[in-house]
Amino acid sequence: MFGIRFISRRIPQDHVRRRRGFSLVELLIVIALLGVLASMVMPAISDLRTRSGLRSARSLVLSSLSAARTAAIQKGKTASLTFVNSTITVTAMSGLRATSVQIQGPVSLSRTTGAVLLPLNGSPTELVYDARGLVTPVRASISRYELRLGSRADTVCVSGAGTIMPRGCVL
Repeated sequence: MFGIRFISRRIPQDHVRRRRGFSLVELLIVIALLGVLASMVMPAISDLRTRSGLRSARSLVLSSLSAARTAAIQKGKTASLTFVNSTITVTAMSGLRATSVQIQGPVSLSRTTGAVLLPLNGSPTELVYDARGLVTPVRASISRYELRLGSRADTVCVSGAGTIMPRGCVL
């Protein structure tokens, strides 16, 4: 029979190099590359966390303002929102004896979001809404409150009548 016969030459075992892992140089190169990537990504992640915390604090302040105004309108009595040391509390008068009922809070912005709330330009630390949902006494100026978290800041504004103003604090 005609056939092709393969002649194999055996290579001695001492010439075959078997790799069972990575060399120290290869591992150091990978670790260095990971370090460079981490140093590039960490500032972006930190900034993202700061922006998220500030957005969360702004949302919390806006919901508290809305809760105070809504409670005053629904109950037909005064409701107040108090800012003390970055802690927000919403209370409303209730019943015939005018007892004070806590609607929301106290919520500490610095504990929940890390943000600090500061009244600007002599803005009041307490906003009192009457039964119509208007701030009493009606202010001629806009009440501005600054939210600060790290190097970032945002502003929440309330008109003289008590409505929440859009971004930019412009009527």
